Amino acid sequence: MLLTDELLSLPQIVRDLTRAIEALVEAQRRTEERVGRLGDRVERLEEIVTALAEAQRRTEERVGRLEDRVERLEDRMERVEEIVRALAEAQRHAEERLARLEETVAALAEAQRHVEKRVARLEEIVATLSAEVAALAQAQQRAEQQIAVLAASVDALTRRMDAISQDVARLKGFQLQYQYERHAPAYFRALARKIHVLSAEELSAFVEGAVEDGKLTDSDADEIIRADIVARGRHPEEGSEIYLVIEVSWGIGLSDVERAARRALLLSHAGVRAIPVVAGEGITEEAAHLARQLSVWRVIDGRAIPPMEFPPTAEA
Repeated sequence: MLLTDELLSLPQIVRDLTRAIEALVEAQRRTEERVGRLGDRVERLEEIVTALAEAQRRTEERVGRLEDRVERLEDRMERVEEIVRALAEAQRHAEERLARLEETVAALAEAQRHVEKRVARLEEIVATLSAEVAALAQAQQRAEQQIAVLAASVDALTRRMDAISQDVARLKGFQLQYQYERHAPAYFRALARKIHVLSAEELSAFVEGAVEDGKLTDSDADEIIRADIVARGRHPEEGSEIYLVIEVSWGIGLSDVERAARRALLLSHAGVRAIPVVAGEGITEEAAHLARQLSVWRVIDGRAIPPMEFPPTAEA
């Protein structure tokens, strides 16, 4: 059988095509190595790289299909002696397929060039992102330093406000104590009549006499003298003389109730009837409960409450 020149040159064409494909595969392998090295630096660009890998996978599938087609072409060539009459037609089909394969290889080569360009752009983007991250880190450090300074300022302001709050509380307490001293007959009328608030001199003279008589110790006298208000009056029903030992606080707490009860008890050791009283604008629930236990009167916002009375509303 006679073979055409084109048929004889077909194996060479196939070999050339195979070498071109191998070169393309080698170029693809180098590209994958570059992409692999970039993987550690471009974690945030993972989706783009994934899309690129998917495109490459599809390219490899197309190359695989081309290889299958070449293999089928070789199988045909092995049977060429048996199908000489169809050789011309097969030749034409082979040439068409080879032409398409060459076009495909050229397209793959172009795609490879695009991939390399995209990898280069990715490298530039990574470098830019690295610089931006470094700048952000410096900005974060400056912000943390500013926050630390601000926190120190806030702490200082908080301490100053606490001191101011304490000063205001003391001033409110002094003002309230003055109000109760000045208007004692009105505020404490439910407890005693003909009320007279003892001055510091009168109270001191009274307790000093009790100390001289041995009824009080010096420490007892010191404790009584520290009471906010001590007033003398007459029991509203019995008419007997009584003393009111009054602790004044804007917000009455447990310590106020305890002081009033303790100082009234000490004053009773001097031979007088002493009634403990707490007075203020409000009282905690715990302090009100203790006042009932210790038989301490409460004067809340001008209203006198006997020790055992339970007000209809909260007292604090």
